[in-house]
Amino acid sequence: MRRTSYTMDGFCLLYLLLILLMRSGDVETNPGPDTAESTVSDMEFLKLAHAIPPSYYDAVGISLGIPLAQLQAILIQMSNNYSNAFLRVFMKWKVKQQPPHSNRRQLLADALREIDLGGLSDRLLNEPLTPNSTGGPSRLLESQAKPSSAESQTKPLSPELVERCANDFKFKYRSTLCKIRTDPLNPASIVQFEDMHTNLVLQEEHGTEKRLLDYNDILDLKVNGEFPKRIMVQGEAGAGKTTFCAKIAWDWIGARHFSHFVWVLIVPLREFKQHTIGEIAKSYLAKNNPATVSQITEYIRSNPDKVFIAFDGLDEISGKIMKTKSWESQPTDQMQFQPSQPSVTSSDQACGSSSETSDIRLVDILCSDQLASCPVLVTTRPWRAVEIRSDGDLMKLYTFIHVEGFNRENLSVYIHKYFPKNDDKANQLIQFTNENDVISENMAHYPIYVAMLCLLWKELDEQKLKEMKSLKSFSQIFKVMIAFLKEHYAQKMVKKVGSPSLLSYLKKIDELLGPITKQALNGLLANTLTFDEDDFQICPESKDTACRVGILSQEDRITSIMDIHERNSHVQLPVFFPHKLFQEYMAGVHLASLYESDRNEFNRLIEQVVLPRQEELRYLLYFTVSQNKSVATHVLNSMLQILKNLTFDIDVGREFPFIVDVAFESQDTDVAALVKDRVSSKAITLKISGNTTAHTIAGYAFIGLHVVTLCIGRDCGPSMSLDAAEIICSMPSLKELDCRESTVHHCFFEILARKGKESKVSGSSTIVMYV
Repeated sequence: MRRTSYTMDGFCLLYLLLILLMRSGDVETNPGPDTAESTVSDMEFLKLAHAIPPSYYDAVGISLGIPLAQLQAILIQMSNNYSNAFLRVFMKWKVKQQPPHSNRRQLLADALREIDLGGLSDRLLNEPLTPNSTGGPSRLLESQAKPSSAESQTKPLSPELVERCANDFKFKYRSTLCKIRTDPLNPASIVQFEDMHTNLVLQEEHGTEKRLLDYNDILDLKVNGEFPKRIMVQGEAGAGKTTFCAKIAWDWIGARHFSHFVWVLIVPLREFKQHTIGEIAKSYLAKNNPATVSQITEYIRSNPDKVFIAFDGLDEISGKIMKTKSWESQPTDQMQFQPSQPSVTSSDQACGSSSETSDIRLVDILCSDQLASCPVLVTTRPWRAVEIRSDGDLMKLYTFIHVEGFNRENLSVYIHKYFPKNDDKANQLIQFTNENDVISENMAHYPIYVAMLCLLWKELDEQKLKEMKSLKSFSQIFKVMIAFLKEHYAQKMVKKVGSPSLLSYLKKIDELLGPITKQALNGLLANTLTFDEDDFQICPESKDTACRVGILSQEDRITSIMDIHERNSHVQLPVFFPHKLFQEYMAGVHLASLYESDRNEFNRLIEQVVLPRQEELRYLLYFTVSQNKSVATHVLNSMLQILKNLTFDIDVGREFPFIVDVAFESQDTDVAALVKDRVSSKAITLKISGNTTAHTIAGYAFIGLHVVTLCIGRDCGPSMSLDAAEIICSMPSLKELDCRESTVHHCFFEILARKGKESKVSGSSTIVMYV
């Protein structure tokens, strides 16, 4: 957010403007008689507006009885200038009817103290904020740079209150985080953590290699003999990163792993974009817990080795972590990624260090400017980890772990937990996943897809289950899932299956979901994953329908930072998609629809927004091209044009697998032929390494590319082995094969034996097989 500095002349100009507004009727004058001691002058309001940190904006407004919707409207009206917004809030409070003979100065001071602005509260009562006769900065403004004695000498938490806070945190996790949905789209389908939790496959980076890491050994990680202070946990969408954080909380609750920490703080970043660690922890406490934000912050600062912090979903927020020379380019909607002071001049402060303030912003923790000795774990999709990896100094602070999802054994355990009273049903699904290689290799590793498969396996009839066997891509399973949800809801309203009235009702649902798909895209591009009710005010029926269908969820209770304060005004309940993947799918539906309804906007978004952010928006591209052939052809043409303009083979080699992935998600043979024809002149060396996904290998086989050299350097399951064998037997351009017998499934040799005589591989090809 760009900050504006004001001189005292600027203060006076703004003050005069407000006087004019009062006289014109926009702001009413105070109707009641007050004494000088009980009133607060407009100039004092003005100075308060510039003294209070922006992160307190909502708290100040709500403590003064201003509804949240009005607060947001004021901020927008003031062009996100917090000082002006604070001033307008104070003016609104000033004209509000107060109890007879009330002392407004005392009321305002009490409100400030209630939200941990005790220093300003004391100054308001004890040192009237009159204009500074010397022309220098007022004493109140000086308090921005230096905490008052009241703030700097926060009374420490007693041992009893520390334990009470810990118990409140545990209650919070038991009642919310440590519950698992058996249906990923039904908030009511929750079970106890142990009933469904299944271990995930973890890998630790060790130099350029990865090695298996048992969850039970995670606290034995060592960097130069000590447990690492910063851990980055990477995982693809749906791999189980959030469940991994829940497991940490669960073990802390049960006095197993992590029990030696006094506090464990799990922070879902999508819910707390604009708050500090003290505010977040305070929001987890019971209403009658007297611990203040300042006390909590001071305890964490003084006892960093006793607190473990886990930030979940770094990829779900905007703003930079790396230290930069200027904050003017930062997004305006992420408060923790902005400095709390009016300007930052030192390179040491470029990451927004809050060392001179009593609170600690999240970015200061992530970049280790604050709480450097406190163990912190961060989860993210891989694309967002690149920012930390690209900064040499920051990368040295982090240990990197990968969440790989389920292996075959974990998959079996999860499915049996899903069907605890029906072993036959569970075994049938396990057999289906084993025999369907595409699902086994592409989807069965990801808990969210397994949960969706279990739900479909439980609910679909025999005919629909047969259709499931043809699933090959991520997009296809989402199409089946969304169609199931819509039909399931529609049949509650219209009982007769296949009737015209049912088809008509389904069409109405699609129409109502249109605004939801648009909101999904707008939110995704702005990295907004949690919405307010006001975001759907022009389409409330659409929001309600989406919630009933299961595509949207809405909390039935307050979970945000607003819990810190008494809710004396209407607070909106958050609305969100049950998983970011569902938002990405619905966004893809809307983006594809723009191809027909607004071609110019479609082209702008693809060329100027989506493709430049293709790693971040990978799944949006997948789901967009899966909607229809025309959209897929247009998108692949744009991607191939970029490929054509690349100069170095190394760039082509980096970009081409992604093009293959996108083409595979289209599942259109003409699109596959387009990609094949455009690269027919290139001699492709296909290396199946540890980083090559089954999805990419399936894409190469689907497109039928002119592979010249095939190197298999990783263990391949049935699906990849079959695809590799098909590539060998169908590629006349193949000149060299290099692989080890132990890396491929036995079906690889069965295909070669069966199709060897039909193979198009020339007799001059070199096949090197190690045993």
